[in-house]
Amino acid sequence: MIMRTSFLVTAAMSTALMGHAGEMPDFSLLDLDDDGLITEDEFVSYKANAGMASEAEAKAKFTKLDLNSNGTVSEEELAKALDAWRGQSGPKEASRVSTPDW
Repeated sequence: MIMRTSFLVTAAMSTALMGHAGEMPDFSLLDLDDDGLITEDEFVSYKANAGMASEAEAKAKFTKLDLNSNGTVSEEELAKALDAWRGQSGPKEASRVSTPDW
């Protein structure tokens, strides 16, 4: 009985961790003005209000997501940045995104 319980707990924890590893919030949670783009202010506001990062950390993370350096992040750009982090993209994008904790 104890072995089965340990296995079930381990399996549940592994499943939970795998589910969160690639999780990204719905784009609309970041795009506060619903214009199809995430600005640095929107991203910083989201990260800081959620307690996930300081303002400086959030700005640094935004820079990593802004692959074309135009000051905004589109939904496609966000997906490419996450794919690059996961190793599913070419070296150009992967070199800009070095951490998963965007």
